[in-house]
Amino acid sequence: MIEIVNETTPLYSKSVVDLESASSTASDESGSTSSSCCHDATDARQHVASIRMFGSVSLLVNELVGPGILDIPATFQRNGLIPTTIVIVVIALLSAKISLSMAKVISMMPGNTNFSKEVEYSQSFQHFLGTHASVVTQLVFFTAMMSQMIASIVETAQVVDAFFGNFAHSVGLQFYPSPKFVFWGNEDCDIEADASSCEPFADATKTGDNELILTLGYLACAAMFIPIGRMSLEGNMFFQELSYVITLLCCAQFAYAFYSEGLEFPQNMPLWADNVNWQDLIGVVLFNYAIVTAVPSWLYEKATDVKAESAVAQSCLISSIMYVIVGSLGALSIPNVPPNVLSVLSSGNMGPMSSLFASMFTFFIVGLGIPLFSVLMRLNLVGSGFCSERVGQHLTTTLPWAISWFLYQGEFVQILMSWGGILMSLIVFVAPLYLACYVTFSSNVSKDALDPSIVDRKTTSMEQVELILLSAVSAIVITVALFCQ
Repeated sequence: MIEIVNETTPLYSKSVVDLESASSTASDESGSTSSSCCHDATDARQHVASIRMFGSVSLLVNELVGPGILDIPATFQRNGLIPTTIVIVVIALLSAKISLSMAKVISMMPGNTNFSKEVEYSQSFQHFLGTHASVVTQLVFFTAMMSQMIASIVETAQVVDAFFGNFAHSVGLQFYPSPKFVFWGNEDCDIEADASSCEPFADATKTGDNELILTLGYLACAAMFIPIGRMSLEGNMFFQELSYVITLLCCAQFAYAFYSEGLEFPQNMPLWADNVNWQDLIGVVLFNYAIVTAVPSWLYEKATDVKAESAVAQSCLISSIMYVIVGSLGALSIPNVPPNVLSVLSSGNMGPMSSLFASMFTFFIVGLGIPLFSVLMRLNLVGSGFCSERVGQHLTTTLPWAISWFLYQGEFVQILMSWGGILMSLIVFVAPLYLACYVTFSSNVSKDALDPSIVDRKTTSMEQVELILLSAVSAIVITVALFCQ
C-alpha cells in the first residue's frame, strides 16, 4: 500500500517563513531549485483547495472514460472476452498504483506534504532530475495528450454529424479535390450490410480521393468546446461533475440497448480470438488509463479531507466496470462493429433512445473531455515555464483543432489511438515509475530537495518491494505492447 506522506496535516501547518526558506534552498543535482518549479508560499496561502470527493471522482473518471471507450467494443470483438478483460484489469491496477506513487513523490517536495503548492507533471521531474528531464517529459506529455485530444475531437464531430443526419442532413464544405458542398444523411447508413457506412462522410475514404471536408458537426463542436478549454481547472468542475453523472446514465442505457439487440456468442465475440493482436489491444487500453496525467493538477485543487488513495481507487474501479460491460455487450450485439460505436448508436438503427443518449454521450463525456485535455496541457506548459499563458492557449486549443480537421476522415484515429497508447505509456508508466524509484533508491537525491519532515524517514521494505514489482509488471506490459503481435 503506497502511503501519501502527511496528507492529513492542516493546509497551512508550516509558517510562511519556513516554506519560503525550504523553497529557496531546495535544489537537485543539476542545480535547479524548487522555487523555479512550484508556486511560492504566498500563492499557497491565498489558494483555497475546493474539489470535494464527488468532484474528484468525477474529474478522474472523465480522464479515464474518453474517446477510447468508443473503440473498446471493436477491441473486444477483435481479441476476445478473456484477453481484453485481463488487460483492462491489469492496466487499471498499474495505473492506480503508479498514480499514487506520483502523488507521493510530489508530497515529498519542500513545503508540500499536504499538496499546498501547485506542482505540475513536468515540474516534479525538474525538481528532482533537472531541466533536461523536465523538457523531455514536457514534450512527451504534450504529444501524448495531443493525440488523445485529437481523437476526442474527431469522434465527437463525427457523432454530431450523425446526429444532424438523423433528423435531416449534415452538410460539409469540401475544399479538396474540388470546392463543393457535400451532404450525409441517415439513409446512407446500413448497419446490417456495412456498419462503417454509419460513419458520416465515410465515402470519402472508400474512393481513395482523400477529400478535405469542413463539416457542420466539426464547426458546432469547435464553437462549444474551445471557450471551455480556455477556462481554469476549477472553472471546469461544474462541467466535469455533470459529465460524470451523464456518463453513468449513458453507459447504463447503452448496455440495455446492446442487450435488447440480442447477443450472438461466440459468432460476434469469441472467448479468446485465434490471433490476439497484443500490440493493438494493450495500446488501445493504455490509451484510456492516463489518470496520472490529471493527478498533479488535481492534488493542488482537491480539498484537504479528500484521500488520494480512495479517489484514485474508486475512479479506476468505476471506469473498468464501464469498459467491460459496454465493450463486451457492444461486441456481442453488433456484427463487424466499427471503431466508433457511437456512430451506430446515434444513427437511429438501435432506436430513438439510443440515438438520444449517444448524442448526450458525445456532448457531455467525450466533448467535455476535450477542454479538460486543453487545461491539463496548458497547466503543464505554463507551470513549468515552457511558454507564456497566451502561447499556451494557442498550443492547447488552436493547434489541436486545426490538426483534427485534417484527420477527420479515414482510419487515422484508430491508428492514432493504438500508437498514441504506446506513447502514453511513457508518461503514464515509465516516467513516473523511474522518478519514484530514483527518489526512493538513489543516494544522489539531496536532502535539500526533500521536505524537512521526511528527510530522515526510512523507506519501508514493503514500499521498496512494491515499487520493484510495479516496475517489473509495467516493463512486461510495455514490452508485449511493442513487440508482440
